[in-house]
Amino acid sequence: MTPAVLRRSPDGQQTWLDATPLKIGRDPTCGLHLDAQSMSRTHAEIDRTAHGYILRDLGSRNGTFLNGERIDHLPHPLRDGDEIVFAGIATFRFIDPAATPAAPLIGRLTGVWIDPENGAVWVDAQPVDPPLSQRQQTLLELLDLHADTHVSRQAIIDHVWSDVAAEGVTAQALDSLVKRLRGRLRPLQINGELIDVTRDRGICLRRT
Repeated sequence: MTPAVLRRSPDGQQTWLDATPLKIGRDPTCGLHLDAQSMSRTHAEIDRTAHGYILRDLGSRNGTFLNGERIDHLPHPLRDGDEIVFAGIATFRFIDPAATPAAPLIGRLTGVWIDPENGAVWVDAQPVDPPLSQRQQTLLELLDLHADTHVSRQAIIDHVWSDVAAEGVTAQALDSLVKRLRGRLRPLQINGELIDVTRDRGICLRRT
């Protein structure tokens, strides 16, 4: 089973919860080391039980907050999408790819999934919000149609810029579009880079 993840805001840094209990604090021995004076040496802890993940404060001075509410030493259940703030200086989102509530909403819990009804894009069970630009969306849909296969750069130009003469689209324009699309997907990715760029083969969207 894929473990849950703590994703830091705003940089997207991820900490896998595959080894629990996970101590969080200023002490370098903590599994999640947050080097700030407002953090206690051992500030909080996340553990995994038979019923899911739990969060508890370990008597910190400046507090642990779950969805805006300060918690105590008692175990507090974590649910997919919960916001956790430590000492008012470090904000994380709890992401559980295997969360049951997400299953009816999307067709895939890992990788990219595009809702056929409204075009909404999901990455590792998280929605891409705000939506992609029109060209980003068109590129992603093309890559998704040919997932796990490299699509040539020329084929991409012909498809994405169908309203522009092919000779008017530069290699730099394509590279810039791919870079922007990767930048939109990357903060939500749990299992590594999804878009593979190979100069001589083209561009490929990994299914997972």
